Amino acid sequence: MQLSKFKLGLLIGIPVMLIISAGTGYLIYSLISAQHEENRKKVEGFGELVIPLDSTASQSSTDRSPSIGNDELSPTQRIIVTLKNERSKLIEEAGEMRQEISSLHMKIAELERYKQTNERYAPHTFNEEVSTVHTRMKQLLASQEESKRFSRNQLKGMAAASAQEYKRYLTMHKLLLDQDQIDTIVNSHLPVYAYCIGDGMDIAANNREEEQQVVEYFKTMTTVLMSSRLKSDLKAIIEPCQALLAKRLSYLSPNA
Repeated sequence: MQLSKFKLGLLIGIPVMLIISAGTGYLIYSLISAQHEENRKKVEGFGELVIPLDSTASQSSTDRSPSIGNDELSPTQRIIVTLKNERSKLIEEAGEMRQEISSLHMKIAELERYKQTNERYAPHTFNEEVSTVHTRMKQLLASQEESKRFSRNQLKGMAAASAQEYKRYLTMHKLLLDQDQIDTIVNSHLPVYAYCIGDGMDIAANNREEEQQVVEYFKTMTTVLMSSRLKSDLKAIIEPCQALLAKRLSYLSPNA
């Protein structure tokens, strides 16, 4: 029985196709295996760069860091080297920034002190403090037995004079006082100044009109209505009282 040409072709072609397919599969397998081996070596190299095998290897890597232009480095290794170099630069820049921040903190502290000083002597804030001292002096003088020898008008002038001298002295010496220091000045030192002024008012003012002008002077620091003689006498009585208070307050300022 003879085979048809079609059946004969199948008998011959199928084995040939199987042989070709087997060869092609083997070739593909060989290429995949080679690529896998190359990838494994790259991964191992990556691991050694990121986590050195031992301290000696780490030191050697640090001492002999390969340059990016080294042809022996793989693309992955070049990326790692670049990242390490950038990290070192960032660490160095961070250190410089910390120094700059520390310097800025010092400048801010200086500005804060400057701000506190300016706020301390700003017209609104400081005038409020002086006004409070004035009120306290009026109350204090009104409550003391020694004040009975002065008239009500004289006591007003004495309290106003004390507040004005408080303002003048602190401004002149740029003093920053806490509340305890202010209390000590008001309770212990300004009354002495006030009585010194009160005793001088009797000498400088020859009549009630001049006395009123002196009181107004201590309230407003205005001498427009005063005669030259009264101005001169007033100056003569104020200066010794100022010297007395300055001596008592010298502990507040070594350069006073």
